Amino acid sequence: MQRALRFRSLASWADILLISAGLALSRLAYAIFFPANYALLTRGELAGGFLVSLVSFWAAVKFWESSGSQNPWPLLEEFCVGTGLSLVLHAVLNYFHLLTRSFFLIIVGGLFAACLLGIARQWVHSRLEDAPAGVLMISFDPLAGQVASSLGQPILGVIGASDSSLPPGVPSLGDIDDFEKIVAKLHPSHILIASKDAAARPAPSVLLKLRLEGIAVSDVPTLYESVFERVYCRSLAPADMLLSPSLSADSRTLAIQAVYTNLIGLMFLISLSPVLAIVSLASLLFSGPGPVLESIECSGFQKIPFCLLRFRTLRNDGSGRMTGVGKIITRLHLVNLPRLINIVRGEIALFGPRPVRREFAERLTDIMPFYAIRFFVKPGILGCAPARAAAVPLSELREIEYDLYYIKQASPLLDLEILFRTLSGGGRPELTGAD
Repeated sequence: MQRALRFRSLASWADILLISAGLALSRLAYAIFFPANYALLTRGELAGGFLVSLVSFWAAVKFWESSGSQNPWPLLEEFCVGTGLSLVLHAVLNYFHLLTRSFFLIIVGGLFAACLLGIARQWVHSRLEDAPAGVLMISFDPLAGQVASSLGQPILGVIGASDSSLPPGVPSLGDIDDFEKIVAKLHPSHILIASKDAAARPAPSVLLKLRLEGIAVSDVPTLYESVFERVYCRSLAPADMLLSPSLSADSRTLAIQAVYTNLIGLMFLISLSPVLAIVSLASLLFSGPGPVLESIECSGFQKIPFCLLRFRTLRNDGSGRMTGVGKIITRLHLVNLPRLINIVRGEIALFGPRPVRREFAERLTDIMPFYAIRFFVKPGILGCAPARAAAVPLSELREIEYDLYYIKQASPLLDLEILFRTLSGGGRPELTGAD
């Protein structure tokens, strides 16, 4: 434990040195590419600007580490926060004529610092850190065992479980009364709490002390969400739906998403309107009697019903056969192109849980009350579930877990990640046997 604390202290100093190196590189680049402007800066301004940028970026790094953010690109978040804070502080000091602000030094310095931190975390930190000692579990069930195994560390044993309930090779270590003695003997790097009974858990003060000593402490739902990027729905009680603010979408994020969703949707609708017109005309002329578009009644934001549009692909004679035009537009993936109209009308978004038929939504809400949380945001064309598990058929329970994760973590950066994963085929290993 003391070695883990020493590593944390060394890592903090290493972060400061790397940020300083990045800022120094930006000043060297400024002197090379803009020598006339660099000559105008005094030594005091250079030193003051360096110190302000260093403090701002280091504060952003520490803030991200303490926040437990699930952002898939932490360095991008650190760069944005650190550079933004530095720009604000430089602007204030520039207003009082204490510093001369240089956008080049601030932005390029932050970029260099982020790159050096990324290299260090990928190579240097992983080599400096001691090999993990293992996971100590409190209580056990099959899901907890799978989540613990996902950490890539050996399971040292389980407290509060009998040998008969444990898989081969995982020992029972005794009762919760011996918890501190067992921790002192085994020195685990991670403690996973699988017990739902408060009496079978260590005292909060004991867990806090262990966390301060460098041991990671988590429960199964939290670790499940962190590792697999979805919410473990079986742990949700009805009170969680009413009282937990984390299960509600952030109104500011929704407002920002609405702006770029509508702008992008309108841009695509205008640019692809010739394609819409050609397909509509072809369907009208060669698909026989019937409407060009068909609609599906779905539940939208706050369960407000709307009609989801798509091109008609089947004959209107009840035979179930596809029309000639329907086969072509299906092969070209143009069937759902009219959904752009739904986006511009504000009924759906570019990103969000997939639209669900109204009758299915009502039935699933009766079966799983937490299913109603997915209607806290607009349904979307690109969802979190298919982007992360593109090649794996998902149950409704697994899909709602991804949807709730999206609602909790919704941000433009997460939308961008979903887009990249979708374009690249995406997907990640799925946890088996948890449904």
